[in-house]
Amino acid sequence: MQIVDCHGHIFPPLAEPCGFASSAEHRLHLQWGMHTHRAQPVVRSRDGATVSERHLWDSDDPSETGRKEDVDFRVDGNGRLAWTVDGEDHYVQFLSPGTRHCDSPAETIIAQMDYIGVETMVLQNDHLYGNSAGIFKAAMERFPGRFIGLAQVEEGSAWQDREIERLEDQITESGMSGLYFTLNGFMRSGWKETYAAGAFDDFWTTVDRLGVPVFWVFPAETPWGGFLQEMNRFADWFARFPRIRSVIVHGWPTAAFDDGSGNIRWPGVVARIQEDFPVFTEVLYPIAWGRDHAYPYGAAIRHVRQFHDRFGASRMIWGSDMPNVERYCTYRQSLDYVLLNSGFLTKTERAAVFGGNCLSLFRPDDGR
Repeated sequence: MQIVDCHGHIFPPLAEPCGFASSAEHRLHLQWGMHTHRAQPVVRSRDGATVSERHLWDSDDPSETGRKEDVDFRVDGNGRLAWTVDGEDHYVQFLSPGTRHCDSPAETIIAQMDYIGVETMVLQNDHLYGNSAGIFKAAMERFPGRFIGLAQVEEGSAWQDREIERLEDQITESGMSGLYFTLNGFMRSGWKETYAAGAFDDFWTTVDRLGVPVFWVFPAETPWGGFLQEMNRFADWFARFPRIRSVIVHGWPTAAFDDGSGNIRWPGVVARIQEDFPVFTEVLYPIAWGRDHAYPYGAAIRHVRQFHDRFGASRMIWGSDMPNVERYCTYRQSLDYVLLNSGFLTKTERAAVFGGNCLSLFRPDDGR
């Protein structure tokens, strides 16, 4: 069985520009990323206490101008991103403590893949890790067939000609095979218009013409509203662009749909999106559940099976979120928790979930 990981990252030390014009520009995205990050707590360095305040952004201004400039935000090493407020140092343990330089070299990820038997990894391209198309291109040339790169744009201004041209160049010249699109990127435009606004039609028409899949990141809440409100907007967008294959990065937040007894109550709009449009969900529980649940994540398997029983295996794709997942479990465990407990899948379904479905996203669709 060919195993494909639909979600991984490579990046230079995060203190570097990582493809941006400067380290300062990169730090803007890192700081916003730690402001919106909720999987790991803020820790006060002096005594190891967890604190609720993140200190990094004006809570009343989710735009770029809300960034707090006087906190000495920095990459601290050993997986920590840190800052100082009123003489007190704080940090988020974003990566594994073993990530000394807060980096993820391509050769290290290849070694990890070889060790557990992963043939190919999709490289996702969040601003937090850098402006990465050039980094991905170099890695794909160095390790042919092992990486599939996703393009990146400034989401809030994706309607502009320069971003449309940037997307086309990344796909046609740099070898990217899909698009990573995070709603958190609208911080830079001040959340003025949504991706579903008419101004974005030329951009989405270009995505449709290029025939590439979109990997979407939907936060639990944005200035536009909560998750289910966003799903209603997403469904409306899909009705206009029904051919664009899409992936729900990190998968559906099934914990939010759990009735308290382990049973999922699928919201109507989520069921509609999953049933009516070409939507794939990542099977990627440890990164979301690892802080509060111990390996082997038995409750997660129950949720995976309920997705399978309701929607089938044809839209499920396994992913890890390497190297981030190592703050909770090993790379092998991020595969084994579901692979070793996938008896409800047929042999054909197993091959699809752990490889075939993901690869199908990047093949030309003759029916388009």
